[in-house]
Amino acid sequence: MTRTEAVSQTTGSAARAVVVFTDLDGTLMDHDSYDVAPAKPALDALAARSIPVVPVTSKTRAELVPLMARLGLSGAAIAENGGVVMRADGSVDAADTREKIAAALAALPKNIRDAMMCFCDMEVEQIAAATGLAHDDAARAAAREASEPFMWRADATSASTLTQMLGAALEKYGLCVTRGGRFFHIVPPRDKAAAISALLSAHSPRPQSWVLGDGPNDVSMLLAADRGALIANAHVDTARLLPDGHDLYMSRAPGPAGWHEAITAFLTAEFG
Repeated sequence: MTRTEAVSQTTGSAARAVVVFTDLDGTLMDHDSYDVAPAKPALDALAARSIPVVPVTSKTRAELVPLMARLGLSGAAIAENGGVVMRADGSVDAADTREKIAAALAALPKNIRDAMMCFCDMEVEQIAAATGLAHDDAARAAAREASEPFMWRADATSASTLTQMLGAALEKYGLCVTRGGRFFHIVPPRDKAAAISALLSAHSPRPQSWVLGDGPNDVSMLLAADRGALIANAHVDTARLLPDGHDLYMSRAPGPAGWHEAITAFLTAEFG
C-alpha cells in the first residue's frame, strides 16, 4: 500500500481537510507565458469543494499579492522558497536574511562571485529580459526580503562545481543554495517543505497536504506531502533527483495542463 492510499483509507475526506500547496512558474503557470488557463477547470473544482490553494514559490511577497488577486486566491502563501510565510490572518513571518546575503556575497572568492549574475547586480530591465516579466512585475521580483536569485554567467566554467563551492562558502552564514525552474537561489535554511509544515502545524487536526511542483527546489515538499505531483519540466530533469520507490504522481503534460491532470487524479482518488 502506498502512502497516499493509506491516507485515503485511514482518514477519508470527511475526517480530514485538504490543502493544496503549489509552485507557480512551470507548475500552475506556464514556464514562458505565465498562462494559467489550462488549470482553470481544476482550480474551479477545488473551489467547489472549498479546498484552499496556497502558492509556494520563489516569487516575492510584492509579486504574490497582485498575482493571487488575479488568480482568485486568498489566504496563506509562501514566498521566496520558504523564506517568507504569509499567514491567512494577514501576519507575515519573514526570515530576514538580506544583510546575511549581502555579507556572504561580499566575502565570496572572486572566481565564484564574478561567475554569478545576481538580481542585486541587475537593473530592472535586465530582470525583465531574463524572466519575460513586464517592467513593473520585474520590479516586484527584485523586492527580495529573504533570498537572492542568480544565474551563472554564460562564460562560467563547470557550473556544478561552482554551485558546490558556493554552497560550502554560504554555510558559515547559515545560508543555502537551491535551484528552481529558472534560477538558482541563495536562501535561508527554511525551505518550502519546512514552511508548509509550519502552516499545517497551526491546524488541528493537521490537514491533508496535496503538493505540486516542477523544480529541484520542490522535491523536499513533494516527498513530504500526503499526495505529491511532479509536473513535467522540459527545462530541468527534476525526476533524476527523486529516490527509488517514490509514490509521486508524474504528470505527462507540463505546466498548467499537467497541474490540471494531477489535481484531477487526486480529486478522483480522494472523492471518486
